[in-house]
Amino acid sequence: MVVSRPAPPSRPPFLLDLHNHTHHSHDGVLSPLELLEAAAERGIACVGVTDHGTVRGGLECAELAARDSALPRVICGQEIFTEVGEIIGLYLSREIPSGLSLEESVRAIREQGGIVYLPHPFDSVRRATIRPEARTQAALLGDVIEVANGRSLRAGFDEKALRLAARTGSALGAGSDAHYRGEVGRAVIEVDRMPRRDDIVEVLRHGRPVRHRTVRTELLAYYFLGRVGVDKLRGALRRRLDPADPRTDRRG
Repeated sequence: MVVSRPAPPSRPPFLLDLHNHTHHSHDGVLSPLELLEAAAERGIACVGVTDHGTVRGGLECAELAARDSALPRVICGQEIFTEVGEIIGLYLSREIPSGLSLEESVRAIREQGGIVYLPHPFDSVRRATIRPEARTQAALLGDVIEVANGRSLRAGFDEKALRLAARTGSALGAGSDAHYRGEVGRAVIEVDRMPRRDDIVEVLRHGRPVRHRTVRTELLAYYFLGRVGVDKLRGALRRRLDPADPRTDRRG
């Protein structure tokens, strides 16, 4: 009699959250440790730290994760304001200046061996979203399109991003775009293995973006959007009263 062996249990997917902010963004409030601890609580295996205009948050998070295996792994990145709107560079170690052309920004990412990631490409609510006339070019120049964003107020924004990725052959990405603790882990991509710099695009091609939308999550999205507006106003007043304040506005 032949006895068949039971199939080994399937391994749960790794959760990646590729777009997040620390207090090194002008509109962020989380310390690097707070961001990583929140991600660990939500089962995130790897976090992209993509502050506006700087890699300081990513570098600090990477140092913390290297010293504590209980924290998620870190991809250091930067959300970069180009002449035509925002793109993200992943796997960066040096800051890329704001205000460059799209092509110059992409070239600067590539020079560091980085990955070009297009965040929330159809989110017309945000002033810094890539301009419509540059959207397809940015997708073709890049590697990954964010098709699930934790701050997108309309599901249609993400659905249009998914169609753009299909048209351009781009890999799919997802990120919470968290600025506050309660936002961490709201949009992730499930993958079958931990990515490396040299294989992340291929890993993401086989991933599954997840962004659960419920009445509660949508109300929270509006709450956090309003909170960012209040915090930006406070920051502007603080800088007017104290021009030496180091937290300069890096757009966003």
